[in-house]
Amino acid sequence: MTTFRAFRNTDPPALVDLWNRGLPEKGVVGPLSPHEFDMLVVGKIGFDRAGLIVAEDEGHVVGFAHAGFGPSEPRGPSHRLDPSMGTVAMLVTDPEHQREEAKIEIGLLTAAEAYLRSQGVKVFYAGGQAPLNPFYSGIYGGSEFAGILDSHRGFSLAVIRAGYEPVARTILLEADLSVPEPRDPKSTLLRRQLSLKLTDDAMIPCWWEALALGLFRPCRFDLFEKSLNQVLGSAWTWEIAGGAGLGDGRSRTGLIHVQVDPGHRRKGYGRHLVGEIMRHARAQNSDVLAVQTSAENQPALGLYRSLGFEQVDSSTLYRLPPHLSARSSIGNPIG
Repeated sequence: MTTFRAFRNTDPPALVDLWNRGLPEKGVVGPLSPHEFDMLVVGKIGFDRAGLIVAEDEGHVVGFAHAGFGPSEPRGPSHRLDPSMGTVAMLVTDPEHQREEAKIEIGLLTAAEAYLRSQGVKVFYAGGQAPLNPFYSGIYGGSEFAGILDSHRGFSLAVIRAGYEPVARTILLEADLSVPEPRDPKSTLLRRQLSLKLTDDAMIPCWWEALALGLFRPCRFDLFEKSLNQVLGSAWTWEIAGGAGLGDGRSRTGLIHVQVDPGHRRKGYGRHLVGEIMRHARAQNSDVLAVQTSAENQPALGLYRSLGFEQVDSSTLYRLPPHLSARSSIGNPIG
């Protein structure tokens, strides 16, 4: 018989075992150790043992779901969470318990929703997308945590069966840095006009993101126009895994927040910026540069593909329709 309870301090070894056996290799850091799980998940701000629901079958841990909240103001006063919206950020079940999989999944989701409702949540999501990404940034989702990975089929199918509906799609791309990027005929001229400033181990201005990625050596790149000393674009990178592992053994650099000043777009600056970052990552012995963007952002997808990036996965953020959200009021949250 499957039972559900809140997290205990002795759970990380069993949860990590499920993580390492039940999650896909792409876009997920692993194998994790209990110490890394403690540091990167349990040690995060806003962690509440009641929000991490554990499923047991005859004393064996067979699944877990983890629910939480985003910040009231990502760039405002720190350490304030917004309880009006919540998300089931993670759901993992034991791949060896397929017969009971659906029962375990719905039990975990219902318990997680009941916990969120007990904290005041009115709008329920599944997955995570900034700023509603309370846990698992840095170890799930590639360069950013932007929904449930399509390759994480257990989680995706569970929320669809539970009535959640897709609200946003993200494309995950990677560039193999052992392969030189395609030559840009404008690069010689642009190098004469532009300079790139690197701030290593930079301070992330958003406190919420700093908590998520501050351990992974964030670097800021600013693209300057030399004659005017004007910033034309910027981007950030961080070391994916940062001490933990990846299934294929290849080191990865995550690329985020790529932007070009609106008045200077369509001049090749974005391509030049990303190309320079690729060269820097290659010089730092990184094997892969990972990035992601909205499935609807065709200009960005075209830019990355022109530089040799290829799609490796996609992810989806889900939301529970209002008429289904009341089901969590039937039961009490697990204590």
